Amino acid sequence: MLSNGDIMIEADKWNALIRVFFVLIVITSFSDIVADVLQGANVLHIVQESVVFVFALSLLLLLFLNTRAHEQRNAQLLVDLEEAKIHSAQASEELVSAKRMFGEEITKQFIKWELTESESDIALFTLKGFSAKEIADFRNTSEKTVRNQLTSVYKKSGTTSKVSFTAWFMEDLW
Repeated sequence: MLSNGDIMIEADKWNALIRVFFVLIVITSFSDIVADVLQGANVLHIVQESVVFVFALSLLLLLFLNTRAHEQRNAQLLVDLEEAKIHSAQASEELVSAKRMFGEEITKQFIKWELTESESDIALFTLKGFSAKEIADFRNTSEKTVRNQLTSVYKKSGTTSKVSFTAWFMEDLW
């Protein structure tokens, strides 16, 4: 299967071949017209050959103009693509920075609430959306232990549930 780059190369080859074909028609037509005029050929025949010459020359000109327009458009698309890559990289860096700062603020708040290390781990898993059972599985402990620690986290944070605990951190983001 051909990639986009291969298809463009194939299209360029065909475009070049068509241009060569029309150049040959233009040259041949022009030489034939000159030869016919020098030999005193019939005017109708010269007019017919001139029509073919003008038609081929017009198509060749249109082909060159079309190719030039496509080259300019492709060049602009490459510039736009590079700008999009730069913008995307900047946005990614900003997102990484924002995530890091948010994580630092969460840690500071856990310290203010005087959460133990285990409570902090469980609170973080809770903020990430994990259930008590999933947290228990991660920590190789019982679900009851996790629920007891969550109760302690909620009490220290002044919240009453997973939803209100998570909302406490999300509230000021918007």
